[in-house]
Amino acid sequence: MHAMALTQGWKDTVDRGVADATWDAYDTTIQTEVTAYNLKFQKSPGYSAVDWKLFKAIVWVESGGPGSSAWTGRAMQIGVPGDTGLGVLQRADEGSVLIMSKQLAAEVKNSAQVGNDPALNIRAGIAYVFTRMCLSEFQSVIDDPNVQSYTVTPGDNLSIIAKKVSTTVQVLEELNPAKKKMIHPKDVLKYKHASIQRVITDWRDFTTTTVADRYNGGGDPDYAAKLVYVLDLFKKLNRQAPKNP
Repeated sequence: MHAMALTQGWKDTVDRGVADATWDAYDTTIQTEVTAYNLKFQKSPGYSAVDWKLFKAIVWVESGGPGSSAWTGRAMQIGVPGDTGLGVLQRADEGSVLIMSKQLAAEVKNSAQVGNDPALNIRAGIAYVFTRMCLSEFQSVIDDPNVQSYTVTPGDNLSIIAKKVSTTVQVLEELNPAKKKMIHPKDVLKYKHASIQRVITDWRDFTTTTVADRYNGGGDPDYAAKLVYVLDLFKKLNRQAPKNP
């Protein structure tokens, strides 16, 4: 679906933010969250540091700015009726458990608070964007690098053994390649403690188009264009420099 021309009324609304510093009210919240994620994922495969202003733009687009009901409640619109994003975070689905801090995971359980606390709504919204932008899968992960041994007993197979000694079939096969197809009682197998865990394998690019698709879900065909427009407005922000004491 092709984006339509942005309406003048919408432009007039966000244009007010150029000279009105109250539109910056959530900058610290956004900067703090994005900085923490940039540090957390800096060594994650495929990750590039994200510009916090992308999320400032999302807040402007989603809320409509100071004076709107969303500005003092659901500033990023996560948790509105019909939205699936908050449920994803509350259930720790889609790899969101790899994104959120334990504190945020606990806070988003309170749906009413997410709807009434704009800072929490923004933090939840940012977490959901990151969740939607990461690629993850379940893999065998070594929990302890020390090699141990297990003696096969009658009735064992690799799956049963993996459960017995807290490892995975993949680890057993890798450490005992000759035993992949057949094991016998009294065989001694090497193993390391391991578990199946969801891990991040790559990241999508944090572009206006990708965010529009992954966060807005295509509900607004002009969403990406609105983000581009607001990001361009940020170059024109007219803020009074603080006075010297």
